[in-house]
Amino acid sequence: MDSLNNSGIFTEKNKIRSRIKSNRIYEHIRKRKDKLLKKAPISFTLFRLFLAIILFFIILSGRQKISVFLFSLTAFISFFEVFVQKKESSQIRSIISLLADKFLVNLSAVALVIIGMFPFWVMAVFLARDSLTIIAGYYLLYKDSRREFKATLIGKIMLFFQIISIVPAILGQIDMIFVWIAVALTVISALELFYQSEFRPTRSADLSEFKMSKLLKVSDAFTLANAIFGLSAIFFVINESYNMAVASLFSAVIADYIDGKLARKLSQQNNFGKELDSLADTISFGVAPAILGFSLIQTPLAMASFAIFLFCGILRLARYNIMDMQNGFAGMPITLNGVIIPLFYLFGTYYNMPVKFYPYLYIVLAILMVSSVRFKKI
Repeated sequence: MDSLNNSGIFTEKNKIRSRIKSNRIYEHIRKRKDKLLKKAPISFTLFRLFLAIILFFIILSGRQKISVFLFSLTAFISFFEVFVQKKESSQIRSIISLLADKFLVNLSAVALVIIGMFPFWVMAVFLARDSLTIIAGYYLLYKDSRREFKATLIGKIMLFFQIISIVPAILGQIDMIFVWIAVALTVISALELFYQSEFRPTRSADLSEFKMSKLLKVSDAFTLANAIFGLSAIFFVINESYNMAVASLFSAVIADYIDGKLARKLSQQNNFGKELDSLADTISFGVAPAILGFSLIQTPLAMASFAIFLFCGILRLARYNIMDMQNGFAGMPITLNGVIIPLFYLFGTYYNMPVKFYPYLYIVLAILMVSSVRFKKI
């Protein structure tokens, strides 16, 4: 009987320990998730801003499928970020998000007008309304810096229909019903601005913390070089100069390597540098390789794999921003994409390898980036 009682007590203790351990694991995962959501938005926001600028030139080049892919991706991140931002409000983030949305809609509209795919008067209405927002916002911030941008309900609906009206235009099939709805909502939203500003008072202001003279360090020059090489790779791909694009990606890897070494050597590592590095890496080793693959093959599987690859790259960098691993990384560093994909391209070109293998390579790289496999720092 005693042995049975002891066995029962032992089993009960194991259950309690298991329950406590499960609760601890759940709490750890919840905290990591909350931390990730709080950290991710600024990277997403800056990423959207640069994507909108890149998209402008891609639309001008006449690459319809790549343009729709990037436009839809940027718009999706914008809508996703609305939910993420509820976790942590920030004045600077709200203003950059405003600019990212305006850049996406207006630069796309301007590019479409230039190539004759969108009515000039519609673009003028979009620009006029957003000019009112920016001018009024600048004036209000000048009078009182403690303000942040919060779109009204009509403003959010307007943005949605503006985006919906542009997608068919990129494909060369403008839908005038969506265009008229977007124009009507834009006019209503403009009238609303005269009695309800989208720049609301806030208790905390962080604009003063973002002075470039205080934030930029010597090592950041190589981070910017990394971004420039990544942008160069994108423009070379648009012009079908693939060998030059490959050379630019290799150059971006070298710049990123020097940046990391220099930052540690000079003890210049800070949060701003980390965010800037994430942005540069996303452009050079996320967007550029995705556009390279997209320009080579555009099957449904390929488009899905490139989208997954890019999202996993963003998640990889968001996770990196909240981790403090001294001796290595959890998940494949996104920088390795700048080595593996160009080498795969050169190998495939030399041996006449079919492009149908690209989607599988990108899916494997995507899985490795978000995996828990340990990679040592070089």
